[in-house]
Amino acid sequence: MTGKSPPGLRENWYLRGRLRLRHLKLVVDLEETHHVGETARRLATTQPAVSKMLAELEALMGAALFTRTPKGTFATPYGQTLIRHARWILGDLDRLGADCMAEADAGRERVVLGTNSSSAAFLVPQALLALRKRAAEVSLVVREGSLETLMPQLQTRQIDLVVARLEDFSAHSELICIPLRQEPMCVVTSCSHPLAGRKKCTWAHLTQYPWILPPSGSPVRKALDLLILREGIPVDSYIESASAMTNLMLMDHSDHLSILPMGIARYHEARGALAILPVRLADIFAPLGVLRHSRLELSVGMQQVIDALMEVAQSSGPS
Repeated sequence: MTGKSPPGLRENWYLRGRLRLRHLKLVVDLEETHHVGETARRLATTQPAVSKMLAELEALMGAALFTRTPKGTFATPYGQTLIRHARWILGDLDRLGADCMAEADAGRERVVLGTNSSSAAFLVPQALLALRKRAAEVSLVVREGSLETLMPQLQTRQIDLVVARLEDFSAHSELICIPLRQEPMCVVTSCSHPLAGRKKCTWAHLTQYPWILPPSGSPVRKALDLLILREGIPVDSYIESASAMTNLMLMDHSDHLSILPMGIARYHEARGALAILPVRLADIFAPLGVLRHSRLELSVGMQQVIDALMEVAQSSGPS
């Protein structure tokens, strides 16, 4: 760990210095573990071998990449820059492997779309149908999860696009946000719930029953917590779940209340699967939109997916 300021790296420095992919995996693992021993275990090697590889990389870069402290090993600012690019490179290689193995979709561009189950459960399936009608040459892979799990994959370019509620992503200069539509939320429960069928409900009624809440930290949960705080009535009994299927099953077999986008709620209400309660929620929920990485080239297939999502959002209008 030299501690020197990095010199201006010459053209093709990574070839002249024999930069290896194992070097990139090393810095990513060390950033995640902050521990040389755990990094060695991940790489199936020894701690001295990890220290030797790190010394080789620091000599190649001409700068200290990590510092060791009693609390662990942490990246320097220059190390953070290398780690960010290492994640992009390794993510792109993962994409390359997946694309090459998709033999069944030979000749079709593979686009990976991340989606939050509750936020985009209506838009994404409808966009898939729109793509099929257009006969677009796209093989769409849908990965469902929370923003907490999807965003790292988007930032490392393992996912092309994410459909979710748009928070304040202004701090992330590497992200491009494309608004789709504003969609209100509503309170729902089973058709057999004591509150179902009432012409009027108040927050006092709602706090008498247990809730199924979105995961803590999610955009919808933040807005809902603000509403609960504004009403001054705490929700003491609740389950956290982002699974639409789990939530429907829980409501169907209990007195739990939940919150859903209005479009999805109306769809399930028409099927007799749930009841929408007459409680108006303030319009403070972030709009639905598409997120993409600014450093990932916008391909033809990605643009077709975005166009399909925008078509569905505009045709369905506000819920």
